[in-house]
Amino acid sequence: MTGEATEGELGAALSAKVQHLRRVRNMSLDALAKRAGLSKGTVVAIEQGKANPSIGVLCRLAIAFSLSVNDLLGETSEEITDNPIERTKPATLWRTPQGSAAKLEASSSGRRMFEMWTWTIAPGDVHRSEAHSRGTRELVSVRRGSLKVTVGTQTIILHAGEAARLVTDQPHSYAAANNKTVSFAMAVLERVEDT
Repeated sequence: MTGEATEGELGAALSAKVQHLRRVRNMSLDALAKRAGLSKGTVVAIEQGKANPSIGVLCRLAIAFSLSVNDLLGETSEEITDNPIERTKPATLWRTPQGSAAKLEASSSGRRMFEMWTWTIAPGDVHRSEAHSRGTRELVSVRRGSLKVTVGTQTIILHAGEAARLVTDQPHSYAAANNKTVSFAMAVLERVEDT
């Protein structure tokens, strides 16, 4: 696979994958909604391809199935490959009219979920994230501009060339620290518990 997945491709892949996983795991809509902390209506809309879920919703669904976000958006096969090199298809999972975007570049499979992201946040935009599962860590490295990071009640400003380690099992947010767009790379390490 090469190139970036389109929004339509992502919606279709997510719809098919959620339906497939619910069927093979014999989960009801109610059971999945409860496990993911979502409304049943949200799950139904996703399965019907009528929803444009946030990154937070994708993370909740992935965790509910003990998968990475990349696995959730991938092919409906649950095969584990022994191939030492596997191409991934980047996917922009958050964007705003002001030009902000978050792109999932690659993600590992399995119980220790590792994700690589690239972000661009325009002045005035803020990306707020709910707490991830206990013990989740994020590494951020600012490429251009200045980034305002808030984790819980603590805030830090990072400038181009600076990086930080974050404990993100609590609410956190990212924003441009001034009136210039900020670009940064992010790595997320999250342990996926067995369901």
